[in-house]
Amino acid sequence: MSEPAQVQPKPLRRRRFDPNRRERIARAAIEVIGERGVEGLTHRAVAEAADVPIAGTTYHYRDKEDLLAAALELCVTDYAAIMAAIPGADPTLTIEGIIDQTARALIDCFTTERTLTTVQLELYIAAIRRPALRPIADRFTEATRTMYTHYTDPETATLLTDTAQGITLRGIATDTPPTAADIRALLTRCLPAHR
Repeated sequence: MSEPAQVQPKPLRRRRFDPNRRERIARAAIEVIGERGVEGLTHRAVAEAADVPIAGTTYHYRDKEDLLAAALELCVTDYAAIMAAIPGADPTLTIEGIIDQTARALIDCFTTERTLTTVQLELYIAAIRRPALRPIADRFTEATRTMYTHYTDPETATLLTDTAQGITLRGIATDTPPTAADIRALLTRCLPAHR
């Protein structure tokens, strides 16, 4: 009589070490929003873009609202780092120089950086109906205001910030965005000497 075959235990599946998975998923959410808009954001689409199983996206982000918050958080963090670096990049810049720099940056928003700018605005506008996103969205405004405050008084910095945000929205939502000269003229009118 032969001995019964011994059942070999299944080898333990090791989890792949993937320390950046959470951020990769959030960046994939930004990519999906860039292609499909906020309405097209799904766990399945993000999983495909991040090249992870769908269980990986739902493990890190419970639902669409979590994915939106993560995408907005990343956009704000990236944007705030750019704004924070401006004052140290050229200590000789005046407010007029910053206005010139803003005009050039906004032209980039309408052209080479259009997709990223559209995603940022879509996420920012999503906060209108999603109160949980508002504190994150407010950081966009605060990052810009803080940058301008290095060059002017707080009231003027607020006016420049609000004007630049309005110009950005108008420039993205039209087929004929303002020119750099238009932007410079509008922002210059915010300065105390021109009010």
